[in-house]
Amino acid sequence: MNIEINKRLFKFTPTNIVTVSLICFIFIMLAVTAQITYSILKFDRVYKGVYINDLNVANLSRDELSVMLKDKYQSKVKDSALSLKSQDKFERLSFSDMGVSYNIEEAVKSAYGVGRTGGLFQRLYDIYKTGKEVRRFELSYTYDGKKVEDAVQSLYDKTFKSVKNADLLIQADKVTIRSGHHGQNIDKKAVISEIENHIKALNVETLKIPVVTTPPNHINVDDFYTQINRETKDAQPKVENNNVTVIPEVTGRSIEKSTLSAIAAELDKTEDVEKILPVVFTAPKLTVEDVKKSLFKDTLGTMSTQFYTYTQNDANRGENIKLAVSKINGKILEPGEAFSFNGIVGPRSVESGYKIAHVYSDGQIIDDVGGGICQVSTTLYNSVLFSDLDVVERTNHMFTVGYVPLGRDAAVSYGDVDFKFKNSTDWPLKIEGWVTGDNRIFFSLKGTNVSPGKVVEINSTPVKTLNFTTKYIDDPSFPQGESIISRDGITGYIVDTYKVIKKDGNVVSETKLYTSIYNPLQKEVRRGTGKP
Repeated sequence: MNIEINKRLFKFTPTNIVTVSLICFIFIMLAVTAQITYSILKFDRVYKGVYINDLNVANLSRDELSVMLKDKYQSKVKDSALSLKSQDKFERLSFSDMGVSYNIEEAVKSAYGVGRTGGLFQRLYDIYKTGKEVRRFELSYTYDGKKVEDAVQSLYDKTFKSVKNADLLIQADKVTIRSGHHGQNIDKKAVISEIENHIKALNVETLKIPVVTTPPNHINVDDFYTQINRETKDAQPKVENNNVTVIPEVTGRSIEKSTLSAIAAELDKTEDVEKILPVVFTAPKLTVEDVKKSLFKDTLGTMSTQFYTYTQNDANRGENIKLAVSKINGKILEPGEAFSFNGIVGPRSVESGYKIAHVYSDGQIIDDVGGGICQVSTTLYNSVLFSDLDVVERTNHMFTVGYVPLGRDAAVSYGDVDFKFKNSTDWPLKIEGWVTGDNRIFFSLKGTNVSPGKVVEINSTPVKTLNFTTKYIDDPSFPQGESIISRDGITGYIVDTYKVIKKDGNVVSETKLYTSIYNPLQKEVRRGTGKP
């Protein structure tokens, strides 16, 4: 009865049969899938598609993978070496000396860990993806970088060649041009990178290292032309701090630029070749030795005057003269330099050592500090005239003086009247001044006479005589009929001064220098008006 009821409840129709079959298939497939999934997840080896470096390590157990990597890498470190070659130079790098060590455990862990982390679906996805797309792990390593750098530096030093540009060798009698040569070196960073790649793969093949070549610059014609060509210069004296030094002579050099360009273009095609250039040398007229021999060898002009020391006034004048001459003696003037009497002698003061003596001032003869100095300036002035130098500033006295001819004196007064002249020669000029025991002032101008046979004459011509007048002064302290001269009169003159230049006895030129006007000094006579 139950069977009959069930048959009535479930009839075996075609549709029911299909449905039951499908359900059964699904259950079977689920069971198979579960079994396969279980088998995949329980797989105790490295999954498909996993590589370490370039090694396919699929289907290896953890232990097998560890043994394989140790055999392939770490165990070979001791007996492995890397040769570096560049051209004919070598360096050898032992892997053990470099301290190479491979991190095998890390690589095994990474390779074996694929598909074994995350949830179920994550693991299955990783396993599937790795099987389709290769997953590669780099075998990490360590090494002594200093050892590698030292070896690379050693090879660098062996192969290095510095680039050399063309240069000039300038000598006293010739100029040589030398072509340059290329430079070469290895790229140290690139070499170290290649060494790391060899270490990574334990590659012991010889590492062939290319050389980087650097060509020299083309010859700079303009620069070489400037270096070669120079003007000829004579040795020249130079005055500094009253001392004379000699600037050395310069030999001139010259070359045609077109010639230099042609030679440079040819040498640019070669390396380490030298050629003597067709340079024209021009010798100077004056060398250092010539200048030294010519310095102060000639007396251009000289003058002396006499002074006396009979009275106290004369004695004081003598002391002033000696002091002033000592300040001037030894003064050296360079060509074109001006001499100032007041600038060299300085202020005339008691503190400076000067004494009181007669001077001309404001139409009178008075006593003042530094009397007698004008005889020094006058003596020097005459030596300047006979040396044919340019006089810059000169003033005659208001009255005539007795130690030089008319028209040849030079008055000075500090801060007012100066005597100046210029070294108008092309050579240094030395002033030598001294005072002799018999009270004579000497000045001698030493230089270089470039006009032998030249003689200078100074002529003065009185144009007019200016007679002095006499002034009588009544003085009751004298008896009537008696008189005394209290001041002598001085005759005045107007004088023209000429300079005559003679060469070998013949007059070359005659030049009027100036007109000097000397005032007369009135004579004074005191006559008595007292009782006889």
